Amino acid sequence: MSDGLTVSGGGSTAVAVDELFADAARLGTAEATVADWIERLGVIRRGIDLLDLDSWSFASGTAVDSPARALRLAESTLDRAAEGARELHRSLIGAAERYGATERMVDGLWALGASLAAPWLGAVLTSPAMIAGGLLAAGGQLAGSVAWRRAGLGPTPLASWLEEHRGLLSDPAFVRLVALAGDHADEFAAGAVRAPVPPAIAHALGGAVGAPESATVLLGLAGLAGLGGSRVLVDAPVRVRRADGAGASRVAPPKGLGDLADRVPAPEPDRPQIRIERYGAAGEPQFIVYIGGTVVPTVVAGAEPFDHTSNVHGVADGGWADALRPLGADTGATERAVREAMAEAGVGPDDPILPVGYSGGGIVAAKLAADPELNAVGAVNLGGPVAAAPTREGVGLLSFEHEEDLVPATAGAGHPADERVTVTRSVLDPGRTYDVLLPAHELVRYRETAALADESDEARLAAFRELVAEVTRGEPGERSDWRATRDLSPSTDAR
Repeated sequence: MSDGLTVSGGGSTAVAVDELFADAARLGTAEATVADWIERLGVIRRGIDLLDLDSWSFASGTAVDSPARALRLAESTLDRAAEGARELHRSLIGAAERYGATERMVDGLWALGASLAAPWLGAVLTSPAMIAGGLLAAGGQLAGSVAWRRAGLGPTPLASWLEEHRGLLSDPAFVRLVALAGDHADEFAAGAVRAPVPPAIAHALGGAVGAPESATVLLGLAGLAGLGGSRVLVDAPVRVRRADGAGASRVAPPKGLGDLADRVPAPEPDRPQIRIERYGAAGEPQFIVYIGGTVVPTVVAGAEPFDHTSNVHGVADGGWADALRPLGADTGATERAVREAMAEAGVGPDDPILPVGYSGGGIVAAKLAADPELNAVGAVNLGGPVAAAPTREGVGLLSFEHEEDLVPATAGAGHPADERVTVTRSVLDPGRTYDVLLPAHELVRYRETAALADESDEARLAAFRELVAEVTRGEPGERSDWRATRDLSPSTDAR
């Protein structure tokens, strides 16, 4: 675990901990201050020359302490201070640039390895022998599990193995591998069908096929399966209702990024998933929209719309391949619920909004920020898979992503965007065992990271804090909570 935040993106190729950027900014300020002092000395020196004070000093026998000599000493000292600040500033920025270049080189090597390994893995893992072995192993495991449970022997060997090795899911190297896998599903599939793909074509496809396109393929297959009665990844309509009575309650303005994270609804069953705060005068309202995370980890649409069915739709929506999917194409239920709640809360298309989302809610926050029909002024993501999400020019997206968190990696390695600022941090202690499956993804840890960002002087983080102050104007607002549910048809599995 570390309290150091690593900041990247926002149009900069430099990558470093926030303290380095903050120190570089301070040195730049110091250099500017010293330059101002040197300019003032020049004004004073010209005044001394005009009054001929040095001649008076020599006449009085105090030439050693003459004003001109003192000014020359001061100017020399300030020149050295300015040069020192300038050199240190260049060195810090250069270190951040080299760190960023190293990160890009490492990412490139990982991507190269994945592109080479994916076709081979696709061919090997789908060979007749591997498929037969897998089916036998799965059948044996299933039979063994049933017999094991009937014998009252406790957890099955597989369950025990997963329990013993759950740390793998939070290993930063495994997280990076998952991110790369999301961007190389096409190469894996080509290997699986033994399709000879020339390297040039594979490289071109690799850049065009990522997590959104992979999610679209899943949804297309689910749509075909839906013709046979399957409900996997098949979404349904949603409805939204006020969960806090008829009247909105007064609320103090958030003071920073930590307060934003604290107000995101926790993903709890039968609780409101959306919170909307309205600030400003009646004729000039501004809104902060808080979107909770995944409540139930299911891929069959049930009454709770904040699930993995909606998440997959959210990742796929916006990718170029989504327009080619004829079956089941729709926006995820979570996004539809948020948009309906916004409309019910009085959010107009021209009203400034700042969406803040956790986990699956982060997907929706990013999509609202990228929508040209909305007046989003920015967005904040807490652990959502948004690396491949589209952005809109001039609308910043601040994305918090923990190094050991598998969830953001499911969006793939993504693509760089000038509007996206990514803040990463290690939040787990090496060698420690945690009670939950994905401890780095817990909302409480993202709240801690956002609070640390409030303590940073890094310029990009400071800009987002200023954005929060601009939306609220430092005045109290009105809060409303909203509960979304799916409208289930008789054929929908309501679980």
